[in-house]
Amino acid sequence: MIGRVKISNLNPGEIIIPDSRLFLLVRRSAVRSSKTGQRYIDLDLFDGETSVNGKIWDVDDDNETAAQSGNIIHVLNGKVTLYQSLKQISINDIEALPFDKIDELCPDILPESFYKTEQLRQYWDDIVEQLEPKHRLLIDKFMADEKMWSLFTTIPGGRSMHHACRHGLWEHSISVAETAMAISQLFAEKYEVNVSLTVTAALLHDVGKLFEFQINRSTSMVERYTDRGRLLGHIYMGASWIEKFVAGCYPDDEDLKIDLIHILLSHHGEYEFGSPKLPSTIEALIVSTCDKLDADCDAIRSELVSGQPDGNWTKKVFMLDREFFKRRTDADEGAPQPDDDHN
Repeated sequence: MIGRVKISNLNPGEIIIPDSRLFLLVRRSAVRSSKTGQRYIDLDLFDGETSVNGKIWDVDDDNETAAQSGNIIHVLNGKVTLYQSLKQISINDIEALPFDKIDELCPDILPESFYKTEQLRQYWDDIVEQLEPKHRLLIDKFMADEKMWSLFTTIPGGRSMHHACRHGLWEHSISVAETAMAISQLFAEKYEVNVSLTVTAALLHDVGKLFEFQINRSTSMVERYTDRGRLLGHIYMGASWIEKFVAGCYPDDEDLKIDLIHILLSHHGEYEFGSPKLPSTIEALIVSTCDKLDADCDAIRSELVSGQPDGNWTKKVFMLDREFFKRRTDADEGAPQPDDDHN
């Protein structure tokens, strides 16, 4: 494997040339205009460990095509700069890396789920085994659709945040279901929660994302939102799919259909978060709460693991509009620490 430069190795003022071997995953790409009307491309870039902002100031068709979200780029010419005390890469020229070169040049660049696929499958199977037969049949039929199941277990949960890694949607769905199961079982007797219904809905709550994303076939990362996704959104598309799906499995069970549709329509919890309905059953409230908790925690973890911290604090986590404190670990104990009592 040919070595490559990481973002942590770069210093402000450093010139980047092809020999620098700087390969970066484009997590997000947006063409914007400066105050003077100049077009530029704003990039969220990732090297497998660390994220950095990038700018392409001279936009042409080749650079715009190469810098599409989901692509891996080789920076051919650029410079490392500082913006608001954070590293930024000012890019003059790039090329998209062919898929067959990824394993040779940067095999560890694609963000992967925290868990191995064998673990995810075991966690999923363990959850499904605990469902009531009626709900287990729904999940079995969903898994039997090879195209849907392959996408569901491969694609990210989001474009640039919220489990934005391969197998991220699967990981997130499992995490929401596990948390929902624990809460439902705790509350079941007192609040008459239907545990199996809650967990089934949690497993499928984000199924609409299969229709919302345009996936890069080479990397399985999100390139962009589909036109349908931008017009309708994954909440509506997921609810529409679940209505037809349940009707096909249980045409006479209107209650099951309505329960699942409502949970999918309300799983973002609040109108301001794009939810067309507020959770109005206990099961819907549990799913929406668990969904937000897992998404928020993943956003925090992403900054703690691969962001650019300011001392013991992350930079502002966009989803939560605040910074988060990173507690010292045993490995940090030997490092010099500021004396809070020293003036």
